[in-house]
Amino acid sequence: MSVYKTEKFADALNRLGALRPDAPLGVLDIGSNSVRLVGYSGSARTPLPIYNERTFCRLGEAVSATGRIEGAPYELAIQTFHRFHGIAARLGIGNLAAFATAAVRDAENSDAFIAEAEAILGHKIRILSGEEEAVYSADGVMLSIPKADGIVADLGGGSLELARVHDNQTHQWASLPLGVLALNQQSGGDRELMAQQVSAALQEISWLSDGKDLPLYVVGGTWRNLAKVHMDYENYPLDVLHQYSVPTKEMTRFTRALMDDETKVDLSQSSSNRRDALPIAAIVLDKLTEAVRPKDIIVSANAVREGILYSMLEHKYRKLDPLLLACEEMAERLCKSAAYGHELAAWTSELFTSRHAQFASDKELNRLRMAGCLISDLAWASHPSFRAEVVRQTVLTAPFGGIDHRSRVFLGHALSYRHEVGEGWYGANQLSLAPEDEKLAQAFGLCLRLAHSLSASLPNLLPLTKLTFGGGKVVLTIDPSQAELLGPIIDNRLSRIAQVLGLDSQVDLAPVKNKNAV
Repeated sequence: MSVYKTEKFADALNRLGALRPDAPLGVLDIGSNSVRLVGYSGSARTPLPIYNERTFCRLGEAVSATGRIEGAPYELAIQTFHRFHGIAARLGIGNLAAFATAAVRDAENSDAFIAEAEAILGHKIRILSGEEEAVYSADGVMLSIPKADGIVADLGGGSLELARVHDNQTHQWASLPLGVLALNQQSGGDRELMAQQVSAALQEISWLSDGKDLPLYVVGGTWRNLAKVHMDYENYPLDVLHQYSVPTKEMTRFTRALMDDETKVDLSQSSSNRRDALPIAAIVLDKLTEAVRPKDIIVSANAVREGILYSMLEHKYRKLDPLLLACEEMAERLCKSAAYGHELAAWTSELFTSRHAQFASDKELNRLRMAGCLISDLAWASHPSFRAEVVRQTVLTAPFGGIDHRSRVFLGHALSYRHEVGEGWYGANQLSLAPEDEKLAQAFGLCLRLAHSLSASLPNLLPLTKLTFGGGKVVLTIDPSQAELLGPIIDNRLSRIAQVLGLDSQVDLAPVKNKNAV
């Protein structure tokens, strides 16, 4: 059986291995507002949450009030540790990375509290410093947004962590006592005083101006809830928070509406446990955007927990593309043959050679082509009438990293054309593709459909055919050894690709030599 080395990432996988943990990995996050357990499977580079539970213990409120973890927050935390210990054991989590942040860091009785928690959990708990929290939060962003370049801001209950990220590295960091619980306690609920405190603290961080006209990556449960409310406010069509992007001017208008009690913003989409904190989170975000003056606000679903995982990776693993690796793993689980996706990537390599997208660079367009090739057959086991919808919804909502929302739409649009689907399935909204980009997506999907008609989405046959574009036409060459593949369906599907791209079509029967096979 021939092996295809279609792209650099495939070579890396061959050399480095699949990066799978021996057992599920767990992360326990003891925060100021909540205690959360997340169990991860998948590869170490693209961790897939298989269990995610939080309990709002509000340790930060107790510490702000008395300086100690005590009373109802303490009792609920101890009960939660017992429960999470049992769940971790049931999941088979042998390696639990447990850490605590601002509330435990500041509590007078932190040593006793941690000792009791460690006895219950059977694992050591690391108390992160403010700087460590900022760095790990930045690492979490870079785990799934590999080219992140800007300011990372992680708002918790007790503190606000800030970091400057560029070229997969953290260059500056700071931790400020500006968490939503801490601010509320310090100001006595006075919002004007909160705004003054935030502005004064941010003025001390000189490097924040390095983020001007770059993205501001916001992290933390309260800001994610704020973004979810904004999605509802704007009737946004895709309910995926990760890499949700909002222009700064638009977000500023929204945060100021939230800060104004007379402006009635519907908060029903937010968690009831975080609803009271949204105006405070809006104040912090408003003052932060004033200090940074970023181009966009981008939400990251990954934070300190994922940053802990990222910090465990060797540098050579960090270089792997999280989207392509996630698609590789998805293909192993859901497609008939993962090897076929690499053959398909080589077979379609000329499709976008002289064609350009409005929504993405040429390099990004071909990266999406590779990703689509890997998972082109993921709906094969679904009912034929629903395959297009299954693949579209999977791509739009999958826990991928390294892909923004418009790219999800392009990829979902393309893969739906791998099956029978009418045009214009996504409708007119904020994520609609430009007409020329729609044609590129459609042509890509129709190429996948033609390849399936030749190969049944199984390996070792596509290398005996070749798809080329040039001279005003698209040519399918079939090796004489596979002449039996010829038929009206092949002519029709090739002609459809040509029609979309404004080309002529031609089928040749001639020897095929493929330089990619080894």
